[in-house]
Amino acid sequence: MEWTLPTAPRPPPIQSSFSSKSSIATSTTNASFSESRITSTDSSGDDLCESFAFALVNGALGVFEVHGRRIRDFRPKWPSSSFVSADGLVTAMAFRLPHVVMGDRLGNIRWWDVTTGLSSSFNTHREGIRRIKFSPVVPGDSSRGRIAVLFYDNTFSVFDLDTADPLAYSLLQPQSPGTLVLELDWLPMRTKRDEPLVLCIAGADSSFRLIEVSIDDVKANSSSKAVFLKERFRPMPLCSPVLFPMAHALALRMIIQSGVKPSWFSLFSVCKDASLGNIAETETTAAGDLRGYIIESTLPSVGDAVVPELLLKVLEPYRREGCILDDERVRSYASLANKGFAARSAFAAAIFGDFSEALFWLQLPRALAHAVEKSSKKSSQEASQLASLSDTESIAMLNRITSREKSASGRRRQETTKFGQLNLMAFKQQELRADANERILWHEKLDGEEAIQKQVHELISIGDLEGAVALLLSTPPEGSNFYPNALRAVALSSAVSRSLHELAVKVVAANMIRTDKSLSGTHLLCAVGRHQEACSQLQDAGCWIDAATLASTHLHGSDYARVLLRWADNVLHNEHNIWRALVLYVAAGALQEAFAALRDAKLPDTAAMFLVACHEIYAQMRSESESSHDPSDGIVDSKIKFILPSKNIDDDDVFAVSEFYGEYQRKLVHLCMDSVPLFD
Repeated sequence: MEWTLPTAPRPPPIQSSFSSKSSIATSTTNASFSESRITSTDSSGDDLCESFAFALVNGALGVFEVHGRRIRDFRPKWPSSSFVSADGLVTAMAFRLPHVVMGDRLGNIRWWDVTTGLSSSFNTHREGIRRIKFSPVVPGDSSRGRIAVLFYDNTFSVFDLDTADPLAYSLLQPQSPGTLVLELDWLPMRTKRDEPLVLCIAGADSSFRLIEVSIDDVKANSSSKAVFLKERFRPMPLCSPVLFPMAHALALRMIIQSGVKPSWFSLFSVCKDASLGNIAETETTAAGDLRGYIIESTLPSVGDAVVPELLLKVLEPYRREGCILDDERVRSYASLANKGFAARSAFAAAIFGDFSEALFWLQLPRALAHAVEKSSKKSSQEASQLASLSDTESIAMLNRITSREKSASGRRRQETTKFGQLNLMAFKQQELRADANERILWHEKLDGEEAIQKQVHELISIGDLEGAVALLLSTPPEGSNFYPNALRAVALSSAVSRSLHELAVKVVAANMIRTDKSLSGTHLLCAVGRHQEACSQLQDAGCWIDAATLASTHLHGSDYARVLLRWADNVLHNEHNIWRALVLYVAAGALQEAFAALRDAKLPDTAAMFLVACHEIYAQMRSESESSHDPSDGIVDSKIKFILPSKNIDDDDVFAVSEFYGEYQRKLVHLCMDSVPLFD
């Protein structure tokens, strides 16, 4: 299904054929005018309209115009020549006023002109059609029906549906006949009529091509001039490490993670940017010696120390061509090159498009700090900090309940720090509570019993029991959920104060009735202080975030870590999101489980960087706090130790990570030596 914003133009009173030059010009002008004004042709006061088209696999087609509350349905009347057999299942479609185009697995193309009501079809004599893309149009274009078609045999063609015979004036990929095309699209940068069309093509050989398509639109006596296309080469290298051969891409990733000076990228840049002048150049080294570009580190070594220099030599051809990173990314890397392994690993993941991994590396310092903070506090000290309501607050609560007012939500409107997509990996109390408060505000704006139940559930999760009691007791007596809500209000009020409990008991004057499909059981467990069991029930019901929110409010120490650990196991094994699971493992202090997950996923490079990053972050935390902690035992050699906050990691585990990473490095070097750099 595809949709477009301009309203579908009304059919003219007199329909004409495709071959007539005057009718084509008229319909094109009307369509352009309709798109520019986005208004109806017969009603200038109409509001904005939207149109969308859909196609079913059996060939059924529909176009709808949505105008306010009205929907107008366009039904095409296909001529007998346009029908195809039942085997021709629709595999692609495109919609741009006035054309609706469909392609099937037999290579047939059918299109319908919404303006004139005419339709037609032809067979491309190729394999099935995978993708159809309309070319961009500008004012003055005589054709709005140019399409690029990608076939299942990884070839493409360009057709003009506004010609009398689209197949006769098609472009059948004369350029690069041996290239298998995986995806294509038009470059939407054309602004003038005399500018050529540019088609972007991604090949199976990791290439990216720009094809310039020049078509003479001057039509006279039903004849067209020659049509040609040529390949446009980029005057400067395309800086896209994703297009490197796999071995070279992994080498670049490892180099960035280990740390290379920013001057290594910009030294042979094709177009030297003046803003790169602030990047310090490396000291003079001997010819062919690239060790001066490697960032020196005082951290424990992991893997083979000779491999980074070998990988720099492998990547030297790309560096001399200036096609590794563009100037903007070089500046970004220069700003974080000295901020540690976690920051560099996040940058490496981002330039290769793995944003989930990048979020993991950005969250790692905060997760590790959270685990250390939780482990350093005693449960008794945490429990003593729980505030209780005073008598004055209880009396104020009684007055609010008597007047049947809902609890004030102003305190939930406090501004909180937002981290964008990092909230998807939230685990700290203030972050989970902030998200819960935001959800409470949503529920307050909704009507109905379901919204009230969700709001009560969120209030209990964040520990606002008096707000939950006020909301439950505000249920009208004629409501079907009055008695279940009253029962929960009585149980919860007993956990707040004696006066509130007595008032709630007076309000309730009936027996408890059976509830269905609610979370009342967990609420009653919270009322009697059984928060660990409540979290277990929530997790059994699949409410993982609710359980984590409840645990962050009421549980501490190993009880809280147990909830995070079970959540991490679910994310890893059921959601198959290893990066989010790793963050939860670290937050729970379960580094051994995190290393096991990386080992099972066969990610030796990530495991090594994870080990070094944890050591670096934890060592910095120890130096900043200036407090004595017992370092965990874990060594790579007899001189420098890895210091980790978890005592479950022993020497053998750390040594295995280093050895596995060294073996991976050596295999990668051999693969890089066997691969030839690719240049156009």
